[in-house]
Amino acid sequence: MEHFDVTGRPWFAILPPRQQELQRLSMFLYNREATADYQLSDYSFILFPMSKAYEGFLKLYLLEMNLITRKVFEGNRFRIGRALNPDVRKEQRDKYWLYDDVQRACGDKTARDLWQTWLQCRNQVFHYFPMKPTKMTLPVVYERLQQIDDSISAAFSCQQKSITQV
Repeated sequence: MEHFDVTGRPWFAILPPRQQELQRLSMFLYNREATADYQLSDYSFILFPMSKAYEGFLKLYLLEMNLITRKVFEGNRFRIGRALNPDVRKEQRDKYWLYDDVQRACGDKTARDLWQTWLQCRNQVFHYFPMKPTKMTLPVVYERLQQIDDSISAAFSCQQKSITQV
C-alpha cells in the first residue's frame, strides 16, 4: 500500500489548525491500517476526518473567494450540499446556490470536481443508504483521500490565480 501524506502541499500550511489536525488524523489512520497485519471489512472511518476537513476547506474557500459572508461562514445554516450541487432546480437557485459562481471563477472541471468530491467523499460516506450499502476497502479509501487532495489543490490553484489577477 502507498503511504498517504498531504502535509507538503502548498495549501496545507494555510489551513486552520483544526483542519490540519483532521487531515493528519486521516493520514495517520490510513498509514497505520495500510501496514497492519489484519484486514477490516470497512475502512470508511479513515475518511471521516478528511471529509470534515474538506467541508471546512470548502466553506473557507467560498468565504475567501467572496462568495459567502463571514456571517454565513460562521453560521449553522449554510449547506455545501446545496450550494455546490449543479442539479439544483432553477426555481430553487438562490443567493446560496454557488455552483455557477465557482464554475465562472474556476471553470467547469473544477466546479464539477469539487461537487463530485463532496458527494463521494463526504455525503456518501456519512449517510446511510439502506438499498446501497457502502463498505470501503483500503484501496478505495486511498482513492478518496487522493480525490480530496486533488480537489483542494485545484481550488487552491484557482484561488491563487484570482488573487494574482486582482
